[in-house]
Amino acid sequence: MIERSEIETMIPHRPPFLWIDRVEELEPGCRCVAVKFVDPEDPIFAGHFPAKPILPGVLIIEAVAQTAGVMLGSSAPQGAAGVALLAAVNRFKFFKPVTPGQQLRIETTKLTGAGQMAYISGTVFVDGEIVASGELSVVSA
Repeated sequence: MIERSEIETMIPHRPPFLWIDRVEELEPGCRCVAVKFVDPEDPIFAGHFPAKPILPGVLIIEAVAQTAGVMLGSSAPQGAAGVALLAAVNRFKFFKPVTPGQQLRIETTKLTGAGQMAYISGTVFVDGEIVASGELSVVSA
C-alpha cells in the first residue's frame, strides 16, 4: 500500500489536483491500482451540478492519468523519473455517473510502449461496477 505522502514523491500533482488517495497494487511499469474517495465537500460540486452533483468525466480521466504516472514512474531508475504527460485520450467511455461519497477504484495497465510514448488501458470501478474505461497515450518528459 502506498499512501498519499509517497504518491507525492512519484508524481508532481498536489491537492486540490491530486486525484488518487492511495495505491493498493503496483507492478512497476506494468500495472497499478489506485483509489480515490470522491469528497462531497469538494468545491467542484457547487457548480457541477448544484441540483444533481456528479464528478466531471475529465477528472475521472485525470485520475486514470495520475495512476498511470505512478505506474510508469515506479519503473524508472532512482532519481531519473520524469513526468508522464497526457498526449491523447482514446476511446474513453463513461457508463455510469460518479457522485459525491463514492470511491473510485482505478486500474491501469501498460499496453505497449515505444521510445518516450506509452499506451495505457484504464478502467474505473465504483462498488465493483465499471463506470468508465478507455485508453490513454502518455509521453515522458
